[in-house]
Amino acid sequence: MQQQNQHPKIRNRPLSPIEQLLADKTNIKAMCREQEQKLGEDFAYLRENVSGLLLSGISSLLFSSGKAGKKTDERNESNVPFAASGYLAITKSLLPVIWSIVQPMLITWGINKAKSFIFGLFSGKKKISSRN
Repeated sequence: MQQQNQHPKIRNRPLSPIEQLLADKTNIKAMCREQEQKLGEDFAYLRENVSGLLLSGISSLLFSSGKAGKKTDERNESNVPFAASGYLAITKSLLPVIWSIVQPMLITWGINKAKSFIFGLFSGKKKISSRN
């Protein structure tokens, strides 16, 4: 038994370039809709769980041992859970973050001090020192 094409619209010839572009356009639009839906779901998840994600991220940053994948001696960890070396490691890991926050403040303070110093030089007013 031979099966005949029951759909007369099925083509056996290749698509023309314009038809190929239109087919590609519809495929790309469908893929974009799928990606938009996935991103929307991801953002909805983030909105619902933002506080828990932030707390877990901060706690992992602050309390990570820095020795991922290495086996540590459990006896030493149980005796001194938060040793001074742990605080030193946390401080070292946070120094770049702290510096990036403090640096603009220091620059602004320095510029303001320089302005007041230069203005004081050219204004002619002498400041009375309070150290008498």
